[in-house]
Amino acid sequence: MDLRQLRYFIAVAEERSFTVAARRLNLSQPPLSQQIQSLEAALGAQLLYRTSRRVELTQAGEALLARARAIQQQIKLAEDEVRSIGAGLVGTLDVGATGSILRGRLADLLAAYRKVAPSVKMTVHEQAPALQIAALLNRTTNISLNRSIPTEDALSSELAWPEEIVVAMPKDHPLARRKRIALGDLASEDHIVLQPESSQFASYIQECCIDAGFLPRVTQQVVDAQSVPSLIAAGFGVALVPQSIARFTTDEIVFRPIRPSPPSADVFLVFRKDETSTVVRNFIKLARHFLSLKRNSGNLVIGR
Repeated sequence: MDLRQLRYFIAVAEERSFTVAARRLNLSQPPLSQQIQSLEAALGAQLLYRTSRRVELTQAGEALLARARAIQQQIKLAEDEVRSIGAGLVGTLDVGATGSILRGRLADLLAAYRKVAPSVKMTVHEQAPALQIAALLNRTTNISLNRSIPTEDALSSELAWPEEIVVAMPKDHPLARRKRIALGDLASEDHIVLQPESSQFASYIQECCIDAGFLPRVTQQVVDAQSVPSLIAAGFGVALVPQSIARFTTDEIVFRPIRPSPPSADVFLVFRKDETSTVVRNFIKLARHFLSLKRNSGNLVIGR
């Protein structure tokens, strides 16, 4: 018994006619009759009563019809599943990011991806940048969104979206009356900073301050920029943060651009060079398209 014979048998059983079944299968009738006879011989049971007018199922034929339909359904499910996996529409995707990046464009990107691949199980891991890189190298995540370009040979990176560093401060701060602020104007302020050892980006912000002629007077250190707003509201000082931190932030805090020469808080899409997962490749492809559209529309960076 083979799948072709089962398909022929189902057609005859459903049509109750060799002539109609042959037409449905795009066959001539003699080969169809031969295949049904071969199937009966292989099973050692009569499956059909043949009369001059109609074909009827035997008890054995009724049992086989139910099983054959179930087999066909299982085959279709298997084909659909394999096609979906091959197309990258089923599987898992693990994304590493900091909380501040989740506040920005990443949330919109993940929402867009879920619409095109709703059956992919996607997990977002909120991790410090160094842990994201380690997770990629250890193959426990697939994608990282990072504000620094990795130096590891096994990893590839490309710009996801540009972003600036801005000054965050209480709304009643004297500098809040300005439309823009020079970095050197913050020399005498208390600063809430990212721990310099937590990431290359944190060290970069400190270097920008040093280049502007001062070393920040630190009152608090945090691992993730999304922790900064509550400390600003509590009166611990000002902070240099990515512009996306302005998203979903209380009105008690204001954000001002740095001019001239604002430091960069660009976000990079990072992945393994030897990545073979179709799910991951599809995500990267969608990210490139989605983020390109946002950059061209001029609405990529969200802030105030």
